[in-house]
Amino acid sequence: MIQYTTLENVSDEVLYETNWKTMSERLKKEVNLERFSEMLKEQNYDPTISVGAFDTETGECVALVLNSILKDKEKTAYDIITCTIPEYRRRGIARGIFEKVFALLRERGIETYTTETKRDNLIAQSMYRSLGFEIRNEIVTTLKTLNGSRQVEQYEVVMKL
Repeated sequence: MIQYTTLENVSDEVLYETNWKTMSERLKKEVNLERFSEMLKEQNYDPTISVGAFDTETGECVALVLNSILKDKEKTAYDIITCTIPEYRRRGIARGIFEKVFALLRERGIETYTTETKRDNLIAQSMYRSLGFEIRNEIVTTLKTLNGSRQVEQYEVVMKL
């Protein structure tokens, strides 16, 4: 059974561990816990509008959506990271998380929800579309890594709440 909860009392270590289980081998070499925590600070991570899915039998965080409110657009939330560990995928867990997130964002008066997804990640694009997001623009973002940074080709994905 899965329990959904906001992430106020969840450490960066748990968030990182969950995300690490979904990372490519390349990304595992580029982002450690310290860099992950720095990124959360840089992105203005807000655990009160972020939701995790926890397996009630094991207590393990199996999926999460980490969000922030954009500094220059107070009525816009930004999805920093969405991930589900592989053995829990295709069970509707991400949809369950997003339903909770949407309610939290609406309670806060948020009108727009945005994120990016890699251009080659067709599964994520399909999930976002099924939730009501629209793909808007092709963009290139910079990922800060342990060894500097690299460019990532992505799509901007936007939803009106």
